[in-house]
Amino acid sequence: MRRWIVLGLLLPAALFAAGSAQAHERIVSGKYAFVLGWLDEPPIVGLKNAVYVEVSLAADGTPVAGAESTLAARIEFGGRARDLIVRPVEGTPGAYAGDFIPTRRGTYTLILGGAIDGQPIDVRGEIEEVASAASLEFPEAQPGATDLQQSLDALRGEVSSARAFAVAGLALGAIGLVLAAVALGRKKRDA
Repeated sequence: MRRWIVLGLLLPAALFAAGSAQAHERIVSGKYAFVLGWLDEPPIVGLKNAVYVEVSLAADGTPVAGAESTLAARIEFGGRARDLIVRPVEGTPGAYAGDFIPTRRGTYTLILGGAIDGQPIDVRGEIEEVASAASLEFPEAQPGATDLQQSLDALRGEVSSARAFAVAGLALGAIGLVLAAVALGRKKRDA
């Protein structure tokens, strides 16, 4: 019985790990193989993350260490690009990361350039789609920036309307005071 419980707990974890591994793309360029993806998965809008690159020899899978000084990385999204500083991932030979915070939902493109041991590198690949934080929030999703802006715009409209009513009320009150003063003045004159 315990075996089934353990299997029931481990199977979803194994499926999740397999899904994460499939999100990384492997590209062979010359004598090198590159695996592209995210350091932390799933990638979430607004949370610090890093592109993840594994470099190995295509022939036998031997990790290539020390490439951070000659490997260049650039991230692209929606027609905009940014160069990233490539650093080795501690404890994983041949693995490198470039830190940044993805600010939009969607699929980003990672471009690798430079050279490794004299071989020019020109690798380009799409990495897993960045999701909104709402996909992981519990017990309820927090409003996104667009929702907050719409709420703020609606509130500004309500404040403007309230201000207009307040000004109109003050004007009518002032007119009422003037009319009351005129009526009192006439009443005293007639008496």
